[in-house]
Amino acid sequence: MTPLHVIANVVRVVTQAADDVTGDRNGYPLLVADGCVEALKSFGIEARIMYGQAAWLEVLQDHTVLWAGCWDGSFHFWVATSFGEVVDCNASVSHRKPLTQTREGTPLPRPLHSPPLLWSAEVPRFYRYQPEGIAESLPEGDREKRWRDAVLAAVRAGCGPARAPRSVEPEFPDEPILCPARKLLDDTHGTFKLYDRAIAVTGIPKAPF
Repeated sequence: MTPLHVIANVVRVVTQAADDVTGDRNGYPLLVADGCVEALKSFGIEARIMYGQAAWLEVLQDHTVLWAGCWDGSFHFWVATSFGEVVDCNASVSHRKPLTQTREGTPLPRPLHSPPLLWSAEVPRFYRYQPEGIAESLPEGDREKRWRDAVLAAVRAGCGPARAPRSVEPEFPDEPILCPARKLLDDTHGTFKLYDRAIAVTGIPKAPF
């Protein structure tokens, strides 16, 4: 499995770069996945961008729990490592997406908590992934190309063995993350504890696929 000091370096640099470049990485999973693959390459670890249906549980402000994600013709992007791990740095910020409305024009309850960042071969029940193939990052337009170049430049400058020595305590971003061997690191707000408690009370609804 990917060592923790590598995971910490990759996740911290890629998420920060993607947020800085786009303003909010929430809507750009392909860009983030591309950054993760490039970052892992600097450690000599092979990885591929996957596309397909994906779903994850969100906790809303009214404490209901529902599935969010991409299915029925809509695709999500994530990373598969050579260790059989699923890496998803975007489902965790899906609660930052814009408010949606009903047909009557009233706003739906806002998402309060999303699942943690995922980097694990064991995928918990609050995620669903159905890969359909390997994706390629081919930016369209000047903006997409500039963003990709900027993220990859930040990754090349900030990732690699020299930037993440084993002897130094790993520095993770302040976001909940699920690592290999079921190691869960919560953020300073205890967000995952709140998320997990809501699901335990409500239960897991039937998945969309």
